[in-house]
Amino acid sequence: MDTASEGRQISNDFWDLSNALQRDDRLSAWLESLSAAVAVPGRLRPLRLSLQFKGSPEMGWPKGRLPSDAARRAAAEALLRTRPALAGHLPGHGESGAGPTAVAVPITVPGGDSLVLTLEAEIADSEVLNLAMTSLCLAMGWVPATMLAERRSDETGAEQSALLSLRALTAFIAHHRFSEAARALMTHLSDRHGCDRVALGLASREHVRLEAISHTGTFSRTLGLSRRIQAAMEEAFDQQRVIHWPLPEGDSRDLLVAAQADLVDGISDRFVLSVPLFDGKAYCGVILFERTGRSFTAEELRRIEALCALMTPILLEKRDNDRWLVVRAVKSLQGVLELAFGRSHLVIKVSLLSVLLIMGALVVLKGDRTVVAEAVVQGTEVRTISAPFAGFIAEAPFREGDHVSNGDLLVRLDDRDFTLELTRLTALRGQTELELDKAMSEHKRSDAALAESRIRQNDAQIALTQQQIARSKIVATFDGTVISGDLSHTIGGSVDQGQPLLVVAPLTDFRVDLMVPEDAVDLIKADQSAALKVAPLPERSYALILREAMPVARYENGQTRYQVEARFVTRPGELVPGMTGIARINLGRASLAELWLGPFSDRLRLWLWRNMAF
Repeated sequence: MDTASEGRQISNDFWDLSNALQRDDRLSAWLESLSAAVAVPGRLRPLRLSLQFKGSPEMGWPKGRLPSDAARRAAAEALLRTRPALAGHLPGHGESGAGPTAVAVPITVPGGDSLVLTLEAEIADSEVLNLAMTSLCLAMGWVPATMLAERRSDETGAEQSALLSLRALTAFIAHHRFSEAARALMTHLSDRHGCDRVALGLASREHVRLEAISHTGTFSRTLGLSRRIQAAMEEAFDQQRVIHWPLPEGDSRDLLVAAQADLVDGISDRFVLSVPLFDGKAYCGVILFERTGRSFTAEELRRIEALCALMTPILLEKRDNDRWLVVRAVKSLQGVLELAFGRSHLVIKVSLLSVLLIMGALVVLKGDRTVVAEAVVQGTEVRTISAPFAGFIAEAPFREGDHVSNGDLLVRLDDRDFTLELTRLTALRGQTELELDKAMSEHKRSDAALAESRIRQNDAQIALTQQQIARSKIVATFDGTVISGDLSHTIGGSVDQGQPLLVVAPLTDFRVDLMVPEDAVDLIKADQSAALKVAPLPERSYALILREAMPVARYENGQTRYQVEARFVTRPGELVPGMTGIARINLGRASLAELWLGPFSDRLRLWLWRNMAF
């Protein structure tokens, strides 16, 4: 090794602060040497030298000597102002021996940290002071140079590590089959780290299965060596720790290493390193390194662990892609099931499960499907009372809504003209009868025949007049309700023959006219059941049966509805024609999804057909 490289090695070792004891010894030795170097007999006598990192305890020489107030002030001012500072006695001003002089020299190292070197000495004149400050500045020059060299060394090492990792990836990805790729990767790792053997094992359920061995084409998992390798892998896999055998000095971890020792088989200079593979969720395998002659250093361990962490997902992806299609399908299904029933994304899973349960409930659960329709109670038969002849109203005791019984007088027309006509016809018939008697007594047959014919004519006219008198009184022929016609304000008014006077509905039977919305008319069939509630009696419900399956369309209030006829199952006694209400037509059982989403689906189909039909 040449002088330059030796000096660089010494500097790097000197700046290594990982071992506090070595650091203290080296800094004390350096301060002692620097104290001797700056001393000038008779002109500069060092009293104390100290080196302090910002935020760290001060390192001083000689040990046990405390810094003076002047030294503290100089160090604090130097760190604050980042330039050399003086405190205490100023040489060349006043008498010599007035007190010590403190000189502090700061320096900022790469990374932003600061440290200060403080000299406390008896200085005779300013010339020696300048010489001492120059020596201190020169002595501190090794600090940034050493740290920059270390940084360059670290960057070079990182670049080399990245390059080697890239080569390992290339060696693995270049092969199509997983077995060939794994063997090539193990061979590459073996050559790179100078190992005798590198083996790969992947988890299979609760065990580790040996997959590839470096520099080996085929191998048997039943051989003794393969079994020992698998046992060593399972030892690290079960403990989920990196195992280095023999264990380094000072390693106090409670590890099981029996299988590692069995693999070494008593060879003292043989070393084994088992690194578990972790894919971010679980441990999935182990890579085992074996070599003879030299142990694995801390830097090698760090790089091997980083490379294994980098290669783990690629190894698993390559293995999964190389499996049979059926196996890949089963694994994909397992992944889906684990994702669906695992503990991750609990809120999302609970939300999706709730949605699925609601959708399942909508499909499985059923409810009564009904159609709501407006209803009007009507009589089964509606009879119109008309005027039998032209005349005048004499009496009308009933109005709309009145109940009538069989035989009640509904309307009476004025019959005085018919009564007078009947009287006249009766008198005329009596006169004709006298004429007939006279002709018969005189034996005038022709006059008698003429009188008989006149009597028959009078009888016919009398019968017609009597009938008209009888028809002037209109009576109810059944029990019913007057649903139309109010003649109480038209007494004495004239009516024409055939003019409607009253409308009477019988109370023996009723029908209900249902006004069904047009979007549900295709669901209406004969013999369907329905329930009716009328406005005057909302607490009562009446059972209906649909009679007419063919509805009649009616356009009212800007919408089309269809009239469907229904009959009562049992005759209601308290209803009257004209009552209105609401009827629910029972269409059977249907799923809740069909009940709630059916109307929306129908409207959506119509909208799509109207706006997107080609």
